[in-house]
Amino acid sequence: MPRSDQRRWAKVYLRGLLLADGRKSVRRIADSMPVDRAKQSLQQFINQSPWDWEPVRARIAARVEGEIAPDAWVVHRVIIPKRGDRSVGVQRRFVPELGRTVNSQLVLGVSLASARANVPVDWRIALVGGWSTDRDLRRAAYIPDTVTAKPEWSEISDMLEEMLTRWELTPRPVVGDLRHLQDAAPLMAALDERGLRYVFQVDPGFRITAGGAPAAPPTVPRPVARAGKPGAATVRGHFEAVTTRLAVPHARPPAGPLGRIATVPRGRLLSSPAGLLPVPGAEATPRPVRIVAEVNGQDEFSRFWVTNAVRGNLDQVMVSAHRGVRNRQAMTELQAGFGLLDFEGRSYRGLHHHLTMVSAAFAYNVVGDAMTAAPV
Repeated sequence: MPRSDQRRWAKVYLRGLLLADGRKSVRRIADSMPVDRAKQSLQQFINQSPWDWEPVRARIAARVEGEIAPDAWVVHRVIIPKRGDRSVGVQRRFVPELGRTVNSQLVLGVSLASARANVPVDWRIALVGGWSTDRDLRRAAYIPDTVTAKPEWSEISDMLEEMLTRWELTPRPVVGDLRHLQDAAPLMAALDERGLRYVFQVDPGFRITAGGAPAAPPTVPRPVARAGKPGAATVRGHFEAVTTRLAVPHARPPAGPLGRIATVPRGRLLSSPAGLLPVPGAEATPRPVRIVAEVNGQDEFSRFWVTNAVRGNLDQVMVSAHRGVRNRQAMTELQAGFGLLDFEGRSYRGLHHHLTMVSAAFAYNVVGDAMTAAPV
């Protein structure tokens, strides 16, 4: 940060996020810190001060990358419930994760993840409806004219591009839960074009073009609710169809690089070649992918995944995939202990500043000793 007063109040805000009890609003943080004029100054620092959050996030990401050696970049969605209709990006939206309609903000993020920790380093605020077109709403929330509404997949793609090109982080497999992302296929296509490997959890109804029989059947035959055809158009339909076919006595899986069952914490795996449906406006040839189904102890499907790692060790692919599962725990910790949901202002700038400081506080909590010892 370029100014000494910004750095001073950043330190106060960080201490508040780390140490204050209860909600981590500006008011609560100010009341918890023995500093004169804290409330007014912290309000100014978060809501009005013009400091640029991108270089701060880039510095956080570089420090965290050096300390935890991430082996995955995890994309995630955060729902922030709100009262009223003036906080930036707020609207009534159906939240599949909750199964109901909630007045809320939708924030998208990317974390650096390893066996040691998952640390969020970049954020975007989803702007839809009037937040993309209503000048009065945008002016009241101080949304820059250069910021336009984009589909969720495009916001995620922009963050990954920022991390890859402007921040110059070492590229890692991109993972996460895309079950509630309407446009998952365009994101996968964009990552393919950038040469990034991905493995995403998808909805059972995610549409694909089938590319052959699965590489490994369940260890015991199992009944299925309904049979389909080997060319079924959804991941679940495909696995139900081919599992029925391979459950016949004396059936054998095909030989090949994927012809094995991998052991993962949640159960056995089936994998099969498939194709990603072409994105409108792009080439018509389906992109090759591998679809994976987890089979639990009751011989039922529990999760479905899509990855562009069509060759290679399935165990390694799924280690990356489960970084995304672990990331849910990190998001719960961010909400409970670091004030992720506690920003009470209304402005675009203010929420981005708050999210940046939440990332800094969480990063310090994870690798604080190393960050303190590192040169400024």
